[in-house]
Parts: sequence; C-alpha cells; structure tokens
Amino acid sequence: MRRKITADSFSFVEQGLSEVYSIKIRKGRYKNVIFTFGKVTFNENKERDSLNIDFQFVVEEGNNRYSKEDLKTSAKFKNYIADILIYNIEEEYGKYDEYPAADIEESM
Repeated sequence: MRRKITADSFSFVEQGLSEVYSIKIRKGRYKNVIFTFGKVTFNENKERDSLNIDFQFVVEEGNNRYSKEDLKTSAKFKNYIADILIYNIEEEYGKYDEYPAADIEESM
C-alpha cells in the first residue's frame, strides 16, 4: 500500500563531506530519520507486466523511536522510503499515465 507522500513529507539535506544529498523525513513515525539512497535499479517482470525497483540505502540517523539498526532491517521502513523514491521519480520524470503510448513506425 502506497502512503501519501508529498513535498512536505521530507527534505534533502547535506551530510558532512558526502557528495550526495540525504533525505530527512519531516512527518510521521519516521520524523527526523535521515537516510541516503544508494544504487537504484529497475527490473522488468514481463510475466507480471510490471517494473520492480530495487535500491540500496544507508540510515544516517535514527530518531527517538527507532534506532539505525531497527530501521536497516524494517520492511515497513523500506516500503516507506520506496514510496519517497517513487514520488521523486514521478516528480522528476512524470507519471506513466501522463505519457500515452505512441505508435512508432520503424523506418527501413
């Protein structure tokens, strides 16, 4: 189940000397948790006609409720940050249904 993620749900933050931005969650049970996405890959599942997103992440800081170690192994947390990833991809590149399929003729 996808949660309602908005631009107010998180913010990008700098972490020390890192060249990439981290994400700080601003609302909900994970408020103040800071994490960084690593490698993101897309895998097409032709049998199910779907696209799976796999990603790595590093928890930089936990919060009062969850330690870094708890978050690293939490399926709920991983699902939540997956929703943040999807939100960012859709904001940057648009949603699939915004771009209807086009007929492409192969020129010979």
